[in-house]
Amino acid sequence: MHSIDIFFTSFTKPLDQNLFSEYLSLLPPDLREKNSKYLRWQDRHSHLFGRLLLIEALKRCDINNIWDLIKYSSHKRPYLTLDGYDFNISHSGDYVICAIGKNIRLGIDIEEHRERNLKDFRNLMTLDQWDEINSASCSLNTFYKYWTIKESVIKADGRGFYIPLNELEVTNNTVCFEDKLWFVQDFVFTKGYSVAIATNELSTFNMHAINFYDSCIV
Repeated sequence: MHSIDIFFTSFTKPLDQNLFSEYLSLLPPDLREKNSKYLRWQDRHSHLFGRLLLIEALKRCDINNIWDLIKYSSHKRPYLTLDGYDFNISHSGDYVICAIGKNIRLGIDIEEHRERNLKDFRNLMTLDQWDEINSASCSLNTFYKYWTIKESVIKADGRGFYIPLNELEVTNNTVCFEDKLWFVQDFVFTKGYSVAIATNELSTFNMHAINFYDSCIV
């Protein structure tokens, strides 16, 4: 059984500007430039915190100078050139989350339960999933359960939305697509949020809360 470490953090207010700049200096120039293009402070923080979570995760694996180790696939999925390691980052609302594991392929997704017109997503669900969403006591919760599962699978696969979501059936906590079997687990992360993780091997999960408002973290 593989072990996955899941690091998460949240933000409700802007960091002190000096601390934000200190953290930002840990990123390579291209990521600093990308961060500067976000107009909302929330977007700048979620982008920065995702990378800081990855730094923290790899630091605990005694891995430093990580930016030389990150490459991108033809579908723009970031990956580590270190043998065996894989990671994935997601953010929504006030939370950012990063999963990392060794000798495994993984994808993770977090979604805030924002009100949506669910009819807009009908074509992304199977018939059984759509029936379950509509018959549930809380349709929104059931929708986000399936949405995060599907997102975690397409992120683990690496092709993203090139994969047709309406073909992803969930059976006994697994999704099989193009002869690849993914083990999926969804859970209520905190009130109003859903999280799902997909892996190509059975796994256990260790959660780590990180507070970046403490300047001693990184």
